[in-house]
Amino acid sequence: MSRKKESTAYETQRLLLNQVRHRILQYINHHGNVTVREMGEALKDIPQATLYRQVKLLSESGLIRVCGERQVRGTLEHTYTLDGRLTDDIASANGDTSVQFTLLSIAQDFADYYSGKDADPGRDMLDVSSTPMLLSDEEFAEYMAGVKDLTSRYMGNKPTSERRIRRVTLISSPA
Repeated sequence: MSRKKESTAYETQRLLLNQVRHRILQYINHHGNVTVREMGEALKDIPQATLYRQVKLLSESGLIRVCGERQVRGTLEHTYTLDGRLTDDIASANGDTSVQFTLLSIAQDFADYYSGKDADPGRDMLDVSSTPMLLSDEEFAEYMAGVKDLTSRYMGNKPTSERRIRRVTLISSPA
């Protein structure tokens, strides 16, 4: 078994800037303990060999870890979870590395989109808005709970020919 190396902040940033690895981490974060097969069923646009290779890199870096194993037709299937250091950072309101990586990932997504030959913001319903609101802490918590409820209605959608991946990002910042 290979020895897992501890990721430095730079190595972690480099790993998270890759869109496929970032999507894998987001998937695990939203769905909990998952197998590569389960990820592959949801992330159909990622080739299976790429998915396995990127999961291996994330595991070797220590960002995800094996939390279970089971025998499936002569093959050992691993179940993965986020490493505790990463979940602590994601959960932390002051998770500065998580915030930075997410913002960098969003910037990379836009750069990738606009560098493509088929970029059409109107057709693709690209939308960016910023709305300053006067809210108490209680009102803001209520607002965010409503956003979370609305988002959770669609998180479990299964892939179909009509559905495609849409990244919806809500960023709250002091004004």
